Amino acid sequence: MASLDQLAQEAHSAPPAEFWGATLLVTIVAGAMLWGAFVFLKRKRMIEDMPTALVRSASQGYIELEGRAQFMDGDSIQAPLSMRPSVWYRYKVEKRSDRSTGRSNENRWVTIESGTSDDLFYLDDATGRCAIDPDGAVVTPAHANVWYGTSRIPGRYHDDDGKWWARTLGSMGQPFRYTEKRIEPGEDLYVLGNFTTHGGGATTADKDGEVADLLREWKRDQAFLLRNFDTNGDGEIDLDEWQAARERAVDEVDKKDLGGSPPPVDVLGQTHDRRRPFVIHAGTEAEIISRCQRYAAGLLVIGIPLLVVSLWTITMRISA
Repeated sequence: MASLDQLAQEAHSAPPAEFWGATLLVTIVAGAMLWGAFVFLKRKRMIEDMPTALVRSASQGYIELEGRAQFMDGDSIQAPLSMRPSVWYRYKVEKRSDRSTGRSNENRWVTIESGTSDDLFYLDDATGRCAIDPDGAVVTPAHANVWYGTSRIPGRYHDDDGKWWARTLGSMGQPFRYTEKRIEPGEDLYVLGNFTTHGGGATTADKDGEVADLLREWKRDQAFLLRNFDTNGDGEIDLDEWQAARERAVDEVDKKDLGGSPPPVDVLGQTHDRRRPFVIHAGTEAEIISRCQRYAAGLLVIGIPLLVVSLWTITMRISA
């Protein structure tokens, strides 16, 4: 009660600019937290309501898939700092900057190098493989490691570097900090995005166009036409003979299998629709639902009291 009375007195006595500036800032922060909680709860509901598809029978459009991460055929990608095999990574190298501002020394980290993987990789769900294009995705990696060193090029990475006590000890006196997030091959993968099939039944070859191109090529070679289709020997190609040439061209196109399609390739990528997020999560559906629930609860626990305090102080100020 004493703290509330003290807060009310400060709300009464604070200068207008200081009071309204602080109140506006707190209100904006509280509103942002509540909005974030709403986004996480909406995403949780969407994931719960979305049925998990199988690559083999997935329909075109917005779907969710579960499986395991794999390299594309022939790929062997390594994260640039730890040199560990990774289907996806994001990294950052920072340098400590010490500046004296008169009264105190300012110590901050300045990013000198960073990057994010944009290589495609596979999700394998035992019924088939789907290529994942990570461009534009909200990615939750399985590994997020921070360690320290003496040069821009990191030294050898150790698993202990991912623990808080190792980071604290390792940061002492080290001018460089390395941050790396990774998804490694073989890990569980949950994705939510736009599924499209390229090639196969999704691509129709222009058979008539191929036949027309072949006939034009033959027409430019009159000797070839007369030799092969001038059956009456009059030195001209009449309608019946031209029809025979056309049938021959159709047979040639069929022999080359130009009417067939390349093997189908399934790709899951961004949706270009804010209402349908593109999510890549290193883990299972149950884990990402739990994560969304925890984040939403945490934001609500902080955001609601902040908003209540902000509105209460405004009421106290106005009623003074």
